[in-house]
Amino acid sequence: MKKKLEEYVAQNREAFDEFRIDKERLWDRIEKELPQSTTKVIPLWRRTRWQVAVSIVLIIGGGMFFTNRMNDPFANQELQEVDNYYGTLINRQVTLIKNNPNLTEKERADFLLLIDDLDAEYVKLKLELKEGINDKKIMQAIINNYRKKIQLMENLLNKSYPSKKEEDDEKAYIL
Repeated sequence: MKKKLEEYVAQNREAFDEFRIDKERLWDRIEKELPQSTTKVIPLWRRTRWQVAVSIVLIIGGGMFFTNRMNDPFANQELQEVDNYYGTLINRQVTLIKNNPNLTEKERADFLLLIDDLDAEYVKLKLELKEGINDKKIMQAIINNYRKKIQLMENLLNKSYPSKKEEDDEKAYIL
């Protein structure tokens, strides 16, 4: 039996190599075997009532989304926490600057101008946060704004007080 199969394959090798599937004839056979469907499709989007109903749902849903977005408790809570934390730090620094006898009025005025610019930037960021677009980046910008204020205050205070090293140098040369 094995010999007969090998002989048959050897004699008809060319037929095996050149065999191609007739795709059209195969598809015709598959189509004939498929059940005929006569389901009727009713397009809902062509009816006016459906169009009106979908429009109303979209308008109400969009309005609710934007209303809820403006009153987002997470953004408001996070902003409140940031304001409380950095607000107390800044208030302490401002008190130190106001009570610092080593600062001139010009230095205080220049400092207040810089702080006013940063406050204006803060107000803009807070308005953008209410719009609800890219909250994380806006919160990071608000935090950076506070950090700039604190850094400016620390620089001003460090510049107004003489350093310990200068005092030690002065004492060392006094005879």
